[in-house]
Amino acid sequence: MPEFTADKIRPAWRLPFEGAWPMAVAFAGSHRRLAAANHDGVVLVWDLPETPVAAKVQDEQGKEVDGFETPPPVRWLEGHTNGVTHLVATPDGATLVSSSLDRTLRMWDLTANPTGRGEIVLDVERRERQAKRVSPDKRDAILNAPGQSIDTQPASAVLAGHRDWVNALGISRDGKRIISGDDSGLVIVWDVASRKEVARWQCPGVAWVVAAALTADGQTALVSQYRRKGGDWNNYPAGLRLYNVADAAVKLDLLATMFPKEKNPPYQYQYEYSKFIGHGLIALAFSPDGSLFAAGQGGEESDGKIHLLGTASGKLLRSVNGHKYGTTDVAFSADGKHLFSSGRDTQFRITTVEDGKEIAAIGKPRGGQFTDWLSAITLSPDEKWLAASDISGFVQVWELG
Repeated sequence: MPEFTADKIRPAWRLPFEGAWPMAVAFAGSHRRLAAANHDGVVLVWDLPETPVAAKVQDEQGKEVDGFETPPPVRWLEGHTNGVTHLVATPDGATLVSSSLDRTLRMWDLTANPTGRGEIVLDVERRERQAKRVSPDKRDAILNAPGQSIDTQPASAVLAGHRDWVNALGISRDGKRIISGDDSGLVIVWDVASRKEVARWQCPGVAWVVAAALTADGQTALVSQYRRKGGDWNNYPAGLRLYNVADAAVKLDLLATMFPKEKNPPYQYQYEYSKFIGHGLIALAFSPDGSLFAAGQGGEESDGKIHLLGTASGKLLRSVNGHKYGTTDVAFSADGKHLFSSGRDTQFRITTVEDGKEIAAIGKPRGGQFTDWLSAITLSPDEKWLAASDISGFVQVWELG
């Protein structure tokens, strides 16, 4: 396995994806094939070069700087009618799965041939900046210039079983099962090969399902629920539970175990409970061996701590530095020794799992709650590359060494 050190990490590509915020990203079976999706439901696929080609590129202020030649997307996966919230891929890279606010999951056969041809504009904001710098008679030519011609492909399957926005999606490490959760509290576990439901259950309470994960074999599910106050007096309880997928039974109610009400005065219980939850545990991941899991605090006002807990005991092992204004995604390295995370502070971080030591914080923290935060991350299968969806309108790719 590679050794991750800050001095070896360097930026490679900034792939334009302007318009609606890019919210999801996933490598698909190779360090070269990368998929990303945005809040309009657009899903794009790139085939990255083996080696970045040096070239002058535009930075975030539109200035020319040293960088790498930008490869164009090669495929547009059409079909979603609302924002895509997550992307996951099977280990062989043959199947990509997306979840969406259109209440569906879609499966894409990445080995299939394209079925059509379309045109897409990926530099909307750059065009708008250019148009402001020219005379009015030249603006239409800039704004309405032809986009990029691209192959298109429909989904190979649409999984329609949810009643509300699907904001949670996870995949078992063996790639045989996926889990999804929606804002009605419904969780569904699916078999990838048959595209059929394995199990479904309704989570207790009225809090939304905001994150879900499966162990490597797909037998145990971790589900996080959260919902903001529904008015001055209604405080919806959060949830963090381990479920046995075979019968949908609760194996461990983690919050009830960690914060028993009967053993603490109300004020102490509320303080400890709220400090742990923050503004929702919206990012979950099991370690490869399933012995522990990471739960990251989201929400723009949260400190963005990331908790590491034992799966069997439910005990908190340690909390590590997260991301100011909230963590957005977490992922373990293949050997389980490192934790990767992204957040609203526009950075991704690498932490040593054993001692919680941060070994790298990549990116420039901006301090703004809605400025260029990284919404999701993905590691290439060989762990030489990391990509992040950046809501400023790019997919950022780094070489890890």
